Amino acid sequence: MGRPRKLPETEAIDIALRLFWKQGYDRTSVADLSAALGVGPSSLYNAFGSKQELFRRAIEHYAATYTTFIDHALERDLDVEAAVRGLLREATMVYASPDSPPGCAVMQSAGAASPDDSEAAAITLEVKAEVERRLALLIERASESHGTPLSAPPKLLAKYLNGTLRGLSQLVIDGADLEELMAICDVAAGACVAGST
Repeated sequence: MGRPRKLPETEAIDIALRLFWKQGYDRTSVADLSAALGVGPSSLYNAFGSKQELFRRAIEHYAATYTTFIDHALERDLDVEAAVRGLLREATMVYASPDSPPGCAVMQSAGAASPDDSEAAAITLEVKAEVERRLALLIERASESHGTPLSAPPKLLAKYLNGTLRGLSQLVIDGADLEELMAICDVAAGACVAGST
């Protein structure tokens, strides 16, 4: 009988990510993960310590791999509306990609549980907070660079946009039309600028 296969760590984390993304943290069992990775539960625990730690690593991998739309927005010198529109549209295309499960893994995998009651929600809250911080930075920079008056303080707009990203993620899962989703991105971007609505 041959030795059990040993996946490279990054490949194993990506497989686990897609399972958590599709099924959610709570509905993904250690048996599910073991089967997907082709290893026994003891090997999984030896490699990652716990289901929770594997989830943390998977979400970190998602943030580094699939949320580059924030980096792209920060790299461009655009006014607030154009920067936010581009970021939201790019995020929507990630959420709607046929190459991965629908929606955002950070937004969907932990469900709607409170961070006080859910390990997964506590882990994803850290990522959401970092996204929010970077959204505020983007808005502040774009406003200062182009003299754009904002409809609210950058931190408040960042919370609004974080909520918009969550809504877009869910709408993709619900099967919303892409053209309609892009129109939502445009409305949300316009709402960030004072006097644009």
